[in-house]
Amino acid sequence: MQIILSLLAFIFVFIFDLLWMQISVFGIFLFLALMSSQRKDILKMFIHFSILLVFTLVVHLFFRFGDLNYWQGFFSVEVWSKTLYYTFRNANILLIMSYIIKSRDNLNMETVTAFLENRKPSKFFQPLSLASRYTGLIAEEFKSIQQVHRILGIQKPKHVIAQVKYYTSLILPTIISSIERAEHLSIAMTSRGYNKV
Repeated sequence: MQIILSLLAFIFVFIFDLLWMQISVFGIFLFLALMSSQRKDILKMFIHFSILLVFTLVVHLFFRFGDLNYWQGFFSVEVWSKTLYYTFRNANILLIMSYIIKSRDNLNMETVTAFLENRKPSKFFQPLSLASRYTGLIAEEFKSIQQVHRILGIQKPKHVIAQVKYYTSLILPTIISSIERAEHLSIAMTSRGYNKV
C-alpha cells in the first residue's frame, strides 16, 4: 500500500500544475513522515538533500530570461509563484523519495518492478518499471563508488564545505554512469521500435 501511495504521489507531483496542489502534496507526505516510526531518519535524509531546494529557488529567481525589467521581476507575484511551484515540486520529490527509502527497510525494487511490469496501459507503466529497475542499478553504482573511497582511505569529513566536495566526488561519477546507461537503453529501445506511437 505504501509503495502504491508513493507512486501515485509521484504521478500527482508531475500532473498538478498549481502551487497550492504542490503544497498540499508536500503537507500530506510531511504528515505521513511525522507519523512514521522512522521519522528521524526520513527527516534527516530530507534535510541532507534540502540544499537542492535552495539551489532550485535561486535558479528560478535569478536566472530568468525575457524579462524586460529584471529587478522589478523580484516584486512580481508571477515570478514568485513559479519559483515556489518548482521549489515545492522538488521538495515533494525529495520528501517522497526519503519516505520510500527510509520507511521501508525491506524495500525491494525487484518487487516494485514486477508489480509494474505487466500493468496496462503499458505506455504509462513501462517507463515507471524501467525507472524502478534503474534505481537499483544507480544505488549499486553509488555504493561501489563509496566502497572505492573507503578502500582509498577517503573518509566522510565533518565540515560542511568538505562534505559538499566529498559528496560531489561520489555523485558526479554516478550521474555520468547513469547518463551512459540511459543512452545505451535509449538506443536499444529505439532500435526495437519503442519510439513508434
